[in-house]
Amino acid sequence: MIDKKELVSIINSESGKGVIKMFNEEMYEELEAEFEKNHIEEEVEEVLLDLAEALADKGILDKEVNLTESYGKTQIFAAGICTEEDGESSVLIKRIRIGRKEFEINDYFL
Repeated sequence: MIDKKELVSIINSESGKGVIKMFNEEMYEELEAEFEKNHIEEEVEEVLLDLAEALADKGILDKEVNLTESYGKTQIFAAGICTEEDGESSVLIKRIRIGRKEFEINDYFL
């Protein structure tokens, strides 16, 4: 299992597929606290990657797409844009909402 400092370190040192490009520790901690408050047992990075994959699975390119996924009893809303270049998908998650709290993410996943 990867911890948040490792994740931020990997993210800061990588720019390729499968990593979050500009994610920072402060945002991670805010999301982690909100997950705890809402009894979401999954790790932050796991949920963000799941949301990115679900947005990509919709198959809609170059348009903002919304979806809602449930984690336990909590619903997480995500809005993002999927693009494809040279056969590889990239997902920009613009924002997520957990309960009534919204987070501006504006980072790429996948």
